[in-house]
Amino acid sequence: MKNFKLNVLILALAVSGVAYAHGDEDHSKAQSEPVIDANGAAGYGQPMPAGTAVPIVNVVDNPAEFATGTHKLSGRISKVCQSSGCWMTLSDGEKSARVMFADHAFVIPKDSAGEAEVFGTVSVKVIEEATAKHLAEDEGKDPSKVVGDTQEIRISATSVVLKATQS
Repeated sequence: MKNFKLNVLILALAVSGVAYAHGDEDHSKAQSEPVIDANGAAGYGQPMPAGTAVPIVNVVDNPAEFATGTHKLSGRISKVCQSSGCWMTLSDGEKSARVMFADHAFVIPKDSAGEAEVFGTVSVKVIEEATAKHLAEDEGKDPSKVVGDTQEIRISATSVVLKATQS
């Protein structure tokens, strides 16, 4: 009986470790309903602080300049997690950064597009191959094409505002 309990405990730890390593967090409790402002923009997470947003291209061109503190940043949404809406990529042309939602507190619609502003911290992350494959799969891409570790600029956002599209 003692060995059975030990084996169950080891199996439970192994399964939870695999889920953690692959980013299979439970997003079921994440905020998914936006707060719509007077201009029709959809806000997620904490209220967006006032101030002018810095274009994402500035961060990509000089990430060290943004490595401390929190920043309000802007760009065009180029990708969204197709599994649960738990991250997006902000771009300006070919330059982009991945935006993860801090503490998985909220998700955005998987069909989000257009201009957005985010508020959060910036870092440069080395992404292990297994995680990069998982992210590729979330993007709807073939994970088998991911080979080796990658590096990306990452924003951990506490606030996201999806700008209203102009008709």
